[in-house]
Amino acid sequence: MQEVASDIGPMRSTERAIGNPQAQAGASGAVPLEKVRDAASQELTKRTPGPVRAPRSAGKLILMRVLLLALVVSLGLLGLEVMARVIYNRNGMHFGIEMWKYAKTLKRPSTNPEMGHEHTPNREAFLMGVPVKINSAGLRDREFGISKPRDTFRVLVLGDSITFGWGVQQEKTFAKLLENKLNEKPPPGWPTHFEVINAGVGNYNTAQEVAYFKERGRLYRPDMVILAFFINDAEPTPRQETSWLAQRSCLYVFVSSFWDEILRLLHLRANYRDYYRSLYQDGAPGWMACQRAFTELMALCRGEHIDLRIAIIPELHSIGADYEFQDVSLLVQSVAKDGRVPVIDLLDGISPGDPPSLWVSPGDAHPNARAMEMFATQLNESVRTRTAGGDDP
Repeated sequence: MQEVASDIGPMRSTERAIGNPQAQAGASGAVPLEKVRDAASQELTKRTPGPVRAPRSAGKLILMRVLLLALVVSLGLLGLEVMARVIYNRNGMHFGIEMWKYAKTLKRPSTNPEMGHEHTPNREAFLMGVPVKINSAGLRDREFGISKPRDTFRVLVLGDSITFGWGVQQEKTFAKLLENKLNEKPPPGWPTHFEVINAGVGNYNTAQEVAYFKERGRLYRPDMVILAFFINDAEPTPRQETSWLAQRSCLYVFVSSFWDEILRLLHLRANYRDYYRSLYQDGAPGWMACQRAFTELMALCRGEHIDLRIAIIPELHSIGADYEFQDVSLLVQSVAKDGRVPVIDLLDGISPGDPPSLWVSPGDAHPNARAMEMFATQLNESVRTRTAGGDDP
């Protein structure tokens, strides 16, 4: 009964012997101390858990989190991109996005570096709430043969997005309205049929318009050329946008347009007044190129016996006696006078009223159909006068 069956019984007996010197001296069958230590070591080994696995690499964990975040952000941006396209393709009246669609759908780089870009032939799009169709010659107009029909007086109109007819139906552009007015009542002694060719291209400046005339416009053998001049036609020739996002992302264009507007409101970017005036500062490269283009066009038309007219299109934030860019109009008139070219200031034909009533949309001051009618009426009166050289047509 004195034998202890517990696994640690011998250890306890030894502990008693160690704690009692007398027992230690007289005990029979005592367990050596080394064995006790070995038994204790084995017992501890049984109770000690195995080696702990090293935690997963911190670098891998960070990488997984970064990839997950990138995935979430990408899906979010994709959703916003889809939403932007759905919302703004539906109403079609956001200027920045519509201009982006115009460039993406209907334009291409030109092989002529002086032109920069041109319309892609035989393309169609729906822009600013109206259908737009480009003919086989890259013009927003019906098809015209290079050879002029008999008994026809042909007018070629050079210009930018206003001449192109941004935001108005093709038949409501001032070029087509002018054509209708001339054909409804041809002037006595003139040909019985009139063709007015709309060669307007969005974002063209005067230098690009003259480059187009030299390469293609003159091939139509026009009897008259009307150069429609707008205040931003003194801009330098624009460079082609190469950013992948700018070319492909509707969301990017929307955010960029919004940010640009914020900067203007905070006066951190020039407003339209300051920007337009900066184009005509002494030595401004765009204005200098514009004047050279004027001179070149005058010489070309004079050499080919083409009647040239310059039509100044007003900036429609202000009209009438309060017009804020009259000094710019006088600059253009001075250049035209030196070349003995008649000028039609279309501001003179604008009826007094609220300027935004002449805009294609509340945020876009391109002329609407009502303004186009006013332009065409005044141009009709000018075309019916004697030619610049004083000869009958």
